[in-house]
Amino acid sequence: MINRTDIVQGSLEWHEIRWCKIGGTLSKGLFVNSDTLFLDILSQHLEEFEPTDSFENYDMQRGKEMEPFAIEYASIYTGLNFTASGWLQSEENPLLGLSPDAITDCEKYALESKCLSRKEHTEIIYRNEIPKEKIPQLVHYFTVNPKLEKLYFIAFRPESIKHFIAELTRDSLVDMGWKKKVEVKVIGKRGVEIAPKIETVTDIRPISEWCEIAIEKANEMQVRIEETVKQLNF
Repeated sequence: MINRTDIVQGSLEWHEIRWCKIGGTLSKGLFVNSDTLFLDILSQHLEEFEPTDSFENYDMQRGKEMEPFAIEYASIYTGLNFTASGWLQSEENPLLGLSPDAITDCEKYALESKCLSRKEHTEIIYRNEIPKEKIPQLVHYFTVNPKLEKLYFIAFRPESIKHFIAELTRDSLVDMGWKKKVEVKVIGKRGVEIAPKIETVTDIRPISEWCEIAIEKANEMQVRIEETVKQLNF
C-alpha cells in the first residue's frame, strides 16, 4: 500500500488521484451483481479528468466540521495518535484506493468517523451496532491496507448524550448482503432422516474472506475494463 500523506483531501490533486478508482463509497459495488460500478469506472477511463464543483449539502459540511473533534475523541478513547492521509493506494490492484478519515503512522490502526443526523445517530446508539450499509466501506479499509490490524468506527455527535465506537479486525464476522443455500437435516415423525430441506440464509464471513473476494472482483473488473477500452478504441 502507498500512503499519500502529501495530498490534502478535497484538493484538486485529491480529486484527480481518485479518478478511475474504487474508493470506500463505491466499494459496495464489488459485492453487487450489477454493471453499475463497472460502467462508472469504465466511463472515467474513457474520458480525461476534469475538475468540477463538488456539491456539498448541510450534512456533508457538518460532517467535515465535526470530523476533527471525532478524531480527537477517538484518540483519547484508544490512546492512539491518529494522523491525516490524503489517499491510500492499493498495490494489489490499481483500481482500489481509499481516503481514510485517520490512520496511525505505523498504518496498523485506522479510524472511520461518521457525524450523522440526530435520527441516524440515535438509531446507531439505540441498536448498538454498525449500520449494515456502512460495512462495505469499513471492509474496504482492510482490502486496501494489508497492514491494517484494527479499524475503529465512531459515530460522533456532540449534541448527543452518547457516542458510539466499535472495533473491527480481520477476524470480525460481517454481513455484506449476500445469501447462500444450505442443506438442513430433516427428521421424520418416527425419527428417521428424510430428504434434507434447502434453506436460504445470510452469508456471514470474516472480513479477511471478504477482502479476498474484493481483490478477486477488482482484478476481474480491471481485465474487463482494459479489454473493453481496447475494443472501443478500434
